[in-house]
Amino acid sequence: MRKAIKWIGIIGGAFVIVLIAALLVIPMFIDVQSYKPEIEKEVTKATGRPFKIGGDLRLSLFPWAGLAFSDLHLGNPPGYKEKDFLSIKSFDAKVKLIPLLSRNIQIERFVIDTPKAVLEKSKEGRGNWEGIGKPAEGTGSKPSDEKTGGLQRESHEAFPIKGLKVGEFAITNGLILYTDQASGTKRELSNVNLRLMELSLDQPIRLTLSALMDGKPLSLEGQVGPPDRIQARERSLSMSQ
Repeated sequence: MRKAIKWIGIIGGAFVIVLIAALLVIPMFIDVQSYKPEIEKEVTKATGRPFKIGGDLRLSLFPWAGLAFSDLHLGNPPGYKEKDFLSIKSFDAKVKLIPLLSRNIQIERFVIDTPKAVLEKSKEGRGNWEGIGKPAEGTGSKPSDEKTGGLQRESHEAFPIKGLKVGEFAITNGLILYTDQASGTKRELSNVNLRLMELSLDQPIRLTLSALMDGKPLSLEGQVGPPDRIQARERSLSMSQ
């Protein structure tokens, strides 16, 4: 019996070593860049907007599952002055791989640098943010609220998050522009810097926000949450409805 346990331990240990080695080596042999056209195609299809990744994609799998890219552009539909609805200079995210198996999300880093969002209303009063991802007419009937609610509840129950821990969450050097072509109104929120600290499900989240609203300083510092209480409140409201 002891020999069997010993051999099981040896085989299990060898399997873990091989798995770790594979996770370290695989990104070296996978040409992530070759997937860019397919990613761009799928995002364009899902959003109904032109999507482009101008920079490099980077992938890592162990000990953190990491994804990084630069120079992202999500375009505007025809009829608007700006070419891009959304652009991001760089994005970097790292999630610990092994805890995901037990539905515990441990994020080391989630940073969006220099995002720019241009919100624009046409002379006809239609916003460029409207209709993103909207299916074409005639593709099928819309599910009833009862069915949709049932599916959403099943989805939440099927994929519960047991834990969440985030080391760094930040949006840096952000810019939001708003233009109304009909009225000539223009607003600008620039130098947006948002940081969330102590981000978890069961603790209040500390946040700091600084920006310039039409050139005037704006700052905010405080706490929100905890998220699990907010989620529980939303669930009780949806059940009562």
